[in-house]
Amino acid sequence: MKKLTCALVLGVFCSVCLLAREMLTLMSDVRNAGRVLPYFMDLCIILRPVLIALPVVAAAYYLWLWFHKEEKISRWMGLVVATMTALIVFVIPAMSTSYLLMIDQVKAATGVH
Repeated sequence: MKKLTCALVLGVFCSVCLLAREMLTLMSDVRNAGRVLPYFMDLCIILRPVLIALPVVAAAYYLWLWFHKEEKISRWMGLVVATMTALIVFVIPAMSTSYLLMIDQVKAATGVH
């Protein structure tokens, strides 16, 4: 059961990392168009290549845990906690900034300031 749960977590983590990378690519295009983004968002854009490396490292660790005969719950739980923490650090700022940019576009389109 632990292996199946962690495999699901790994699948979600990999897909969300790729989605976050694409969102950060769009934010990079917005920044290049002259829009000012928050500093932490700029930092996340700079660290965008990490979002490719993180799923690879997580998958390698998952496979190591799977083929390793020792069944400790703390190592499996560590994988889940580490992957979800990385998602929170990278995805929440990207989503919130995207939302703020959408609100600005809607306000500009409707004429509300």
